[in-house]
Amino acid sequence: MTHSAEMPAVVDRYFAAVNARDWAAIAPCFTEDAEFWMLGARTARGGAEIAEQLRKSLEPLPETNDEVVRVAADGTLVLAELVFRARTPAGDSIRLNAADVFELTPGGEAITRVSNWSGSPRQAG
Repeated sequence: MTHSAEMPAVVDRYFAAVNARDWAAIAPCFTEDAEFWMLGARTARGGAEIAEQLRKSLEPLPETNDEVVRVAADGTLVLAELVFRARTPAGDSIRLNAADVFELTPGGEAITRVSNWSGSPRQAG
Protein backbone atom coordinates (compact mmCIF):
# COMPACT_ATOMS: atom_id res chain seq x y z
CA MET A 1 0.00 0.00 0.00
CA THR A 2 1.27 3.43 -0.82
CA HIS A 3 0.46 6.74 0.81
CA SER A 4 -1.69 8.85 -1.44
CA ALA A 5 -2.09 12.62 -1.21
CA GLU A 6 -5.36 12.34 -3.11
CA MET A 7 -8.38 10.46 -1.88
CA PRO A 8 -10.47 8.72 -4.58
CA ALA A 9 -13.42 10.94 -5.56
CA VAL A 10 -16.10 8.50 -4.39
CA VAL A 11 -14.49 8.20 -0.94
CA ASP A 12 -14.23 11.98 -0.73
CA ARG A 13 -17.95 12.28 -1.63
CA TYR A 14 -18.78 9.69 1.03
CA PHE A 15 -16.96 11.59 3.82
CA ALA A 16 -18.41 14.93 2.65
CA ALA A 17 -21.93 13.46 2.80
CA VAL A 18 -21.39 11.88 6.23
CA ASN A 19 -19.98 15.12 7.66
CA ALA A 20 -22.84 17.14 6.14
CA ARG A 21 -25.35 14.57 7.41
CA ASP A 22 -26.67 14.40 3.87
CA TRP A 23 -28.10 10.89 4.17
CA ALA A 24 -29.52 10.97 0.62
CA ALA A 25 -26.05 11.65 -0.83
CA ILE A 26 -24.50 8.62 0.90
CA ALA A 27 -26.44 5.88 -0.91
CA PRO A 28 -25.20 6.74 -4.46
CA CYS A 29 -21.59 6.25 -3.31
CA PHE A 30 -22.26 2.50 -3.02
CA THR A 31 -23.08 -0.37 -5.36
CA GLU A 32 -26.49 -2.04 -4.92
CA ASP A 33 -24.88 -5.04 -3.22
CA ALA A 34 -22.30 -3.11 -1.16
CA GLU A 35 -21.60 -4.06 2.45
CA PHE A 36 -20.76 -1.83 5.41
CA TRP A 37 -19.20 -3.79 8.25
CA MET A 38 -18.68 -2.10 11.59
CA LEU A 39 -17.17 -3.85 14.59
CA GLY A 40 -19.97 -4.47 17.08
CA ALA A 41 -22.81 -3.64 14.67
CA ARG A 42 -24.78 -5.61 12.16
CA THR A 43 -23.59 -5.51 8.55
CA ALA A 44 -25.64 -3.15 6.37
CA ARG A 45 -26.15 -4.04 2.71
CA GLY A 46 -26.87 -1.71 -0.19
CA GLY A 47 -26.59 2.06 -0.31
CA ALA A 48 -30.00 2.84 1.20
CA GLU A 49 -29.52 0.50 4.17
CA ILE A 50 -25.98 1.78 4.72
CA ALA A 51 -27.17 5.40 4.72
CA GLU A 52 -29.97 4.53 7.15
CA GLN A 53 -27.59 2.72 9.53
CA LEU A 54 -25.26 5.72 9.52
CA ARG A 55 -28.19 8.08 10.11
CA LYS A 56 -29.41 6.03 13.08
CA SER A 57 -25.96 5.90 14.65
CA LEU A 58 -24.98 9.56 14.10
CA GLU A 59 -28.23 11.52 14.31
CA PRO A 60 -28.58 11.22 18.11
CA LEU A 61 -25.30 13.16 18.43
CA PRO A 62 -25.80 16.91 17.85
CA GLU A 63 -22.34 17.31 16.28
CA THR A 64 -20.10 14.80 14.50
CA ASN A 65 -17.08 15.07 12.23
CA ASP A 66 -14.78 12.58 10.52
CA GLU A 67 -11.35 14.13 9.92
CA VAL A 68 -9.30 12.01 7.54
CA VAL A 69 -5.68 12.21 8.66
CA ARG A 70 -4.05 9.72 6.28
CA VAL A 71 -4.98 7.87 3.13
CA ALA A 72 -3.17 4.87 1.68
CA ALA A 73 -4.23 3.11 -1.50
CA ASP A 74 -3.40 0.01 -3.49
CA GLY A 75 -5.50 -0.19 -6.63
CA THR A 76 -9.13 -0.49 -5.58
CA LEU A 77 -8.31 -0.88 -1.87
CA VAL A 78 -8.23 2.34 0.16
CA LEU A 79 -7.38 2.80 3.84
CA ALA A 80 -8.53 6.02 5.49
CA GLU A 81 -7.27 6.71 8.99
CA LEU A 82 -9.42 9.28 10.72
CA VAL A 83 -10.26 11.06 13.92
CA PHE A 84 -13.95 11.05 14.80
CA ARG A 85 -15.14 13.91 16.97
CA ALA A 86 -18.61 14.32 18.40
CA ARG A 87 -20.63 16.15 20.98
CA THR A 88 -23.16 14.26 23.07
CA PRO A 89 -26.65 15.61 23.84
CA ALA A 90 -25.32 16.45 27.32
CA GLY A 91 -22.62 18.63 25.73
CA ASP A 92 -19.66 16.33 26.37
CA SER A 93 -17.00 16.11 23.65
CA ILE A 94 -15.72 12.74 22.51
CA ARG A 95 -12.83 11.85 20.25
CA LEU A 96 -11.74 8.51 18.88
CA ASN A 97 -9.31 7.18 16.33
CA ALA A 98 -10.82 5.10 13.56
CA ALA A 99 -9.98 3.45 10.27
CA ASP A 100 -12.15 2.69 7.26
CA VAL A 101 -11.01 0.22 4.62
CA PHE A 102 -12.85 0.82 1.34
CA GLU A 103 -13.08 -1.66 -1.51
CA LEU A 104 -13.98 0.04 -4.79
CA THR A 105 -15.30 -1.15 -8.14
CA PRO A 106 -12.58 -1.76 -10.76
CA GLY A 107 -13.07 1.74 -12.21
CA GLY A 108 -13.20 3.32 -8.75
CA GLU A 109 -16.60 4.91 -9.35
CA ALA A 110 -18.41 3.22 -6.44
CA ILE A 111 -17.77 1.57 -3.07
CA THR A 112 -18.42 -2.18 -2.82
CA ARG A 113 -17.46 -2.66 0.84
CA VAL A 114 -16.41 -0.68 3.89
CA SER A 115 -14.83 -2.28 6.94
CA ASN A 116 -14.84 0.13 9.88
CA TRP A 117 -12.88 -0.02 13.11
CA SER A 118 -12.88 2.53 15.88
CA GLY A 119 -11.14 2.73 19.21
CA SER A 120 -12.71 3.47 22.56
CA PRO A 121 -14.15 6.98 22.93
CA ARG A 122 -12.14 9.46 24.97
CA GLN A 123 -13.11 12.83 26.27
CA ALA A 124 -11.62 15.49 24.07
CA GLY A 125 -8.84 17.40 25.72
